[in-house]
Amino acid sequence: MQRFELDGTGRLHVYPTKWLFITGHYEFANHGKSLFFACNRKQDKQKKAMYKIAMIGAGNVAWHLAPALEQCGHLVTTVYSRRLHHAAALCERLYEAEATDSLDFSETAANFFVLSVSDDALPVVVDRLILPEHPLMVVHTSGSRPLEVLRVLEVPHGVFYPLQTFSKTKPLDWHRLPICVEGNTPETEARLLRLARALSTRVYQVNSERRRYLHVAAVFACNFTNHLLALAEDLCEQYDLDFDMLRPLVGETIEKAMQIGARQAQTGPAARGDVELIEQHLRLLAHDPDKQRIYRLLSESILNQH
Repeated sequence: MQRFELDGTGRLHVYPTKWLFITGHYEFANHGKSLFFACNRKQDKQKKAMYKIAMIGAGNVAWHLAPALEQCGHLVTTVYSRRLHHAAALCERLYEAEATDSLDFSETAANFFVLSVSDDALPVVVDRLILPEHPLMVVHTSGSRPLEVLRVLEVPHGVFYPLQTFSKTKPLDWHRLPICVEGNTPETEARLLRLARALSTRVYQVNSERRRYLHVAAVFACNFTNHLLALAEDLCEQYDLDFDMLRPLVGETIEKAMQIGARQAQTGPAARGDVELIEQHLRLLAHDPDKQRIYRLLSESILNQH
């Protein structure tokens, strides 16, 4: 069954990513991001694909990246996952990819390997991966793992890090998504830059050392922020308040921080040194030591900066 979705920009998303129908000399096709037209017949697609891609991993990043790469004219030939049904689910979003639970790729035609697995799993996958003999490139999508982790493969390698939070149920606009690349040679890096620019207008060359700090910053900006929203949501539920009332406040906070800088945009009791109100809030949170501790720690941090 096909599923249709509209994203926030009004673009139509259609799944699975198969050819839909042919009319005249045009084929109407989609690749998980937005509906588009292709003038080439489907039997010509494999001949014209720029890269034949093996996607190693079928998690949230791969779920979005694989269809996006196919939309750019590449062909995903294989999807690997330890859980074969996860690989098969991603294949349903792709043109003709095959699912596998084996890391032996010695007989594959793929010439571009994307390692999109967890940070903990990456060294294990690299150690067990069996590559074909023909020319190829290998990249990983990790924000925190260095380029160096791929050196043992003794092939051109790099990092292709999309800086975003990924969920399978929410479509993404790749056009505005930052992508950080790094290559083991200038030639490899140039190829990755071309690939990234086919996906996004926001492409950056970021080496492994700087990318580690970028990843830490992303955890502060994304993961910790979301956790604080979860704590706020919990308080609202506890006292029968509509969490959606905070939506305009959250939106304005993020927009203002990006416009004038987060430090200058800071408001609230700690920013203005209202110690009496802070103590009042801490008393209200006495029944929940975890929230109280977080409130105190963040208030002290803001007081120290202002």
